[in-house]
Amino acid sequence: MTLVGIINADLSLHMPDFRAGERTFQLLTQVAGRAGRGETLGEVFVQTYTPFSPSIQFARHHDFAGYFQQELEFRERCDFPPFKHAILITVRSAHEERARFSAETLTRRLKESLGAEFILGDPTPAPLEKLQGQFRFHILLRGEAIMRLSRRVRETLDKLPFPEDVTATVDVDPYQLL
Repeated sequence: MTLVGIINADLSLHMPDFRAGERTFQLLTQVAGRAGRGETLGEVFVQTYTPFSPSIQFARHHDFAGYFQQELEFRERCDFPPFKHAILITVRSAHEERARFSAETLTRRLKESLGAEFILGDPTPAPLEKLQGQFRFHILLRGEAIMRLSRRVRETLDKLPFPEDVTATVDVDPYQLL
């Protein structure tokens, strides 16, 4: 293969996930690596709305070490893994208002139990807000002592009576935030 075209290369870059840049970099370098594997040199065309994104620029130069260093610095500044642990709580219900109210109530209780510094903002609709007939809201927590944090989350959930059709799932160190 001597020519590869990547359309909307930055589509995954704008997902609300701290790993979005990493996924974009990975995809671009993998696809670009397919061009010119034989005797003939290959070309890669990338269509993007954010050409100066570090993920795209580092992929452009096949600079794995540079991207890794930049991404590590970003995650350290923002207290994301691997520097802090993350817990993603997803509250879901077939009724949007019940899910929202339950997520807000859970967030208030977690702030009382843990302190506000562990909770990243207010509950927000999940990027895929409605999935399989269920409205979903996310609560994101970060902290260093994951065992203590997990235990406090479990204790708070056990004490909170949710409506019958509301469920909450806990994902420790989630791979993705969708």
